[in-house]
Amino acid sequence: MSKDNPLYKLPQENIQPKSKKALRETDTRMIIDRKLREAGWDIEDKSQVSTEEPVKDGFADYLLRDRRGRPTAVIEAKRYSIDPGAGKRQALEYAKNFKVDFIFLSNGEEIYFWDHKNRPEQKVTTFFSQKDLEKLSVLRKLRKPLSIIPIPDEVFVQGELKRIRPYQKTAIQVMDRTIESGKRRMLIVMATGTGKTLNVAVQIKRLFEAGLIERVLFLVDRIELGKQAQDTFNDYLNEYPSELLFGGRQKRESSIIIGTLPTIYSQLDNFTSGYFDLVISDEAHRSIYSVYNAVLTHFDAIRIGLTATPSMFIDRNTYKLFDCWDEREQKGKPTFIYGIRQGIKEGYLAGYDILRIDTKVSLEGITYEGEDYNPEDLERRINVPARNEQIAKAYRQEEEKSGQNRYRKAIVYAITQKHAAQLTYYFNQVYPELKGRHAEVITSNVPDADRAIKRFKQEELPYMAVSVGMLDTGFDCPGAENIVMVRPTKSPILYQQMRGRGSRLCPRINKTSFRIYDFVGNTEYFNDESYNPYSEVAAIRHGIPWGVEEQELAAEERATYEVKRKTFVQVPETAPENVDLVVKRAHIEVGPEGERVDVDDYQQHWEREIQSLAKIDPLIQKVKDGKELTEDEILELSEKLNSPEFYFNEANLKAAYHYPEGTLSEFIKAALKIYDLPTEQQLKERRVTDLFESWLVDKNFDGEQAKILRMTKSQYLARKEKIELSIFNEPIFRQIGGLNHALKIFNGQNLKVTIQELNQRVFAGG
Repeated sequence: MSKDNPLYKLPQENIQPKSKKALRETDTRMIIDRKLREAGWDIEDKSQVSTEEPVKDGFADYLLRDRRGRPTAVIEAKRYSIDPGAGKRQALEYAKNFKVDFIFLSNGEEIYFWDHKNRPEQKVTTFFSQKDLEKLSVLRKLRKPLSIIPIPDEVFVQGELKRIRPYQKTAIQVMDRTIESGKRRMLIVMATGTGKTLNVAVQIKRLFEAGLIERVLFLVDRIELGKQAQDTFNDYLNEYPSELLFGGRQKRESSIIIGTLPTIYSQLDNFTSGYFDLVISDEAHRSIYSVYNAVLTHFDAIRIGLTATPSMFIDRNTYKLFDCWDEREQKGKPTFIYGIRQGIKEGYLAGYDILRIDTKVSLEGITYEGEDYNPEDLERRINVPARNEQIAKAYRQEEEKSGQNRYRKAIVYAITQKHAAQLTYYFNQVYPELKGRHAEVITSNVPDADRAIKRFKQEELPYMAVSVGMLDTGFDCPGAENIVMVRPTKSPILYQQMRGRGSRLCPRINKTSFRIYDFVGNTEYFNDESYNPYSEVAAIRHGIPWGVEEQELAAEERATYEVKRKTFVQVPETAPENVDLVVKRAHIEVGPEGERVDVDDYQQHWEREIQSLAKIDPLIQKVKDGKELTEDEILELSEKLNSPEFYFNEANLKAAYHYPEGTLSEFIKAALKIYDLPTEQQLKERRVTDLFESWLVDKNFDGEQAKILRMTKSQYLARKEKIELSIFNEPIFRQIGGLNHALKIFNGQNLKVTIQELNQRVFAGG
């Protein structure tokens, strides 16, 4: 079966559910042999791998050697029914005899890596390659204390000399102490605009210089964020080559790989667990859950999460992922935190004023053709052009009242593509002197969205960027002075991310504050109030209200400021012609105007277009021939396919085919009928399996516990229903001792907690 087939990653126990019961040690070794080959070892070459190697008081099951034939690691193999940890003592004696630092413990299913002179054994997904083990051996000899690696006072990045701020130095010092203490997971929480990327770039360089790392993986969830990071790395870390992956395969050995999550997830088979020494997750609050958590847990590396807004949801707890969760107090404790209000207070971030503007429709909803529509239905189920027109008029009126004799850059958050297009139209209507160039839609459906972003950031026009879910995270535009919220949200993370787009200072325009125009009640819902030390009308008052930053606010005293004003806009009684009812059906929105297209029609157009292009387009022909496209070729093909006629792009295809992990090459091969996209059931099983495997690695269960949990997962996939403790009384579990045995293995009450977590983090996520 080809690794390109989506069925490749389906759990083998689902194909042969009874085969593992009878596994002997010889069978286990056959599985270990296969996994060693997958990690790049030539097991027939005795200069690389030897078996039954004689040693005092026995024989080592496997001895792995480096390229010079010197012993580098031992593998202790056990039958599937035996916990791999049972061989620890024996393996340690063998390792000491061969004078090697590295031990693998395996029963074929589970693999544990033990760097016995430095840290406890840790469950891993794959064996390490020969190069991985050689790299670790070299790093041991080069290692220096981080305390002797200086933290620079200033760095020259992208043509600008930047001072390392006091809080950035503190963050680096905290990371140093954490690493030196042996801890390998960290969560760095820093407000938008406080220099997370530069901070981590400085730390990466110091880790290289200290001999602690040789390869780095920098994870992003969107290619735009990857490009921003690469600009910084190529400049400041130019002696350590970087490569950006967002669709194609790795072309060369690079010190730093910057990869989008879907790309790295789809290519995990190309990397061993020991390939990277440091894995950094940018915007860690939103990008590493569900199946993508498998990317983090695949690698036995130092993990650093970067975010301004960590999540505490049960199935998406950022703190737990980075070992920063206090179970006793049930609260997150980041490795380092520097929040927006502290940044404003210390003069490193812009303060903000809130202007709440409500419309009658926003407050009361609307009745149309005998049906009541609530405010939350607006733009999702029903579109009211008159309301959007009044929003644009109110915005200009308030801008003119502010006393600013200039146009100010603004980011507008809309709900749908059609909503964004309509808002753009009305904003351009109320600024007729700019001849239709005041506002511009910037979404994934806009041809060459990167160029549109650069226009907004670097050129005078447009003054307003209207977007849907594209500019809320990781978008860096210091010149943005207005944040316009026309998208309601109940998510504190999304709210803080939207607000954070305005928080950067901009000396070029003397920006020390920004304004939030709230048309949907977000600021009121989160009890946020203006916080602007530079505002002349701000009334300082005492006491800190509960809000989206409760934990941060409680950490130290803050001054808060009243909302500047509240305005009410009366939308005229809506006539039927002013209402566009959005029919609930299977459709996607394409193009900057947000045209709704039936998914079946979209798929048919896509397949016809690709089959036609396959006759003349060399890149489509290359995919058809089974060849990998380079990153440049993927970009070229993406721009060509994202034409104004159909807007064939990866985001739309993922939505149309309900396949969020799909890549452009997969959709092309599916259209050419040379590849079957996975069914919904196959996708679910794959997600559950990947979530399960990453969860096992994360929790580091012992072999006997893992065995019971694997049986539980197989039962879930067969039944497709929530697992209860009563399942351990059924025949399949009674064969291994039933509920009493399971309770003993998990120390009583821990079994209930473990099954609850399995249901929440794995089965619910699938």
